[in-house]
This record gives sequence, C-alpha cells and structure tokens, in this order.
Amino acid sequence: MNQSLSEAGEMSRRRRTISVTSGKGGVGKSSIVSNMAYMLTSMGQLTYIFDADLSLGNIDVMFGMVPKFNVRDLIEGKKHITDVVAEGPFGIKIIPATSGVSELSHLSMEERQILVSSFRELPDYDFLIVDTSAGLSSNVVYFNAISEDIFIVVTPDPASLTDSYAVIKALRGKTGQKNFNIIMNLVRDEKEALEMFKKIVTVADKFLDVYLDFFGYIPADDNISAATRKQKLWAEHFPRTSATKALTRICDRLVM
Repeated sequence: MNQSLSEAGEMSRRRRTISVTSGKGGVGKSSIVSNMAYMLTSMGQLTYIFDADLSLGNIDVMFGMVPKFNVRDLIEGKKHITDVVAEGPFGIKIIPATSGVSELSHLSMEERQILVSSFRELPDYDFLIVDTSAGLSSNVVYFNAISEDIFIVVTPDPASLTDSYAVIKALRGKTGQKNFNIIMNLVRDEKEALEMFKKIVTVADKFLDVYLDFFGYIPADDNISAATRKQKLWAEHFPRTSATKALTRICDRLVM
C-alpha cells in the first residue's frame, strides 16, 4: 500500500488528498470536481485540482483556461511544480494535464514518483482533489492508491452501476482500500439515489469485503448543462439550484 500524500509531514492545514473516480465516462465526474473545488474554496479551504486524466485532460476547459505549462513539463523535468500550477478563478489552483499525449496514459514507476514527490513540495493546502480518468487503467489504480479517500461517481445508468462495482472490486484488490465513498449523480431525487446506492451495496456486501458510504447525491438539473456549455461553474452561477444545494451538503461533510 502506498503512503498517502496527506501523511507527508505535519502541516498547519489539513493536506487531505481525495480522488474522484468512476467506472465509465460521461457521469459528470469532472463537473463535480470543478464545482466541488469552488465550493470548498468559498468555505475558506485552500484547494488544488490535479487533472489526473493525463492524456485527455479537461479541467482547464471547465474553467475556460489555457495553461502555459502542464504535467508533462513536470514529468520531463522542464518545470517545477510551482511553475506548472495554474491559478484558476476564485483562488482554485490547478495542476493541468495534457490533451492527446497518449504516452502519459500509463506512467512508469519513475514518472509516478516524480509526480508524488512534486506534490509533497506543494505549499500548504487543505484539499488536493485528484480527478482521475474513468475506468481501470494503471494510472487510475495508482492515483486512487495514494489518496486518503476515494469517491466514486455513479449514475442510474445500468452500465454505470455495473462498472462502478467493477472499479470497487479492482481497487479493493489492487490497493487494499476497503472504504469507498459513493456520490450518486444525475438522479431524480434522494429516493432514487438511495435506491441505486442500495443496489451496489447489496452486491458488494455479498461478494466484497468493503464498506460503502453514501456520501451524497446530486440531482439532474438543467442549470448544470446551461452553465457547462458556457464554461461556467453551476455552483457559482446558480447558487440556489437543487444541484448546488446538494453539492453544498457534500462539501459540508468534507470539511467537518
């Protein structure tokens, strides 16, 4: 088991590393990460996002940014982590990925160590949110392994439910992690969220030695699509919408 980044030294801030992952793409994972970072920052939590979909990153797009450097410059030794970090809106700090660089899809152990060592050199922070790619690549497994807490985004889509179970099973076997936090996305309401969650729990309890925590849900909301098309954060532009209220409850739990 890899040492989590949050265990690196005693700091005045919490330095909590969390990963947000999913079994399949298109479940709204990066949208949740971007808006979660905004909410945490608005709560006074110094927050970094690491775009860990290294070859097809999109966090910079979510914020309408064009970073000068990215994680490739860091791995190749051209830039220090403080040079690569992009200053996003609202004080959010972003470690950008590349786009279309396939060789970063599977990092070598040496490249992984470069990244982890660089993260330990980051100035103090409260949260480092690792936005992984979907699926079960070696990168996904590794970035989940070095995170203190794992969050899995699931939708009511049967394929999402099936693939989420597969991710939990694989991460349990490959990282030793037993605790997983589930965020149900794009649901009608809390009732549907809990129904979907129970489906996963029923199978997991039968076949896996894991503990799944229903961390919260985000309802389907037309304002999310409207904001995303404009490269705006829905949590900022629609503070009273149902999705923002739901995400606030999730972030409140995080900072407890």
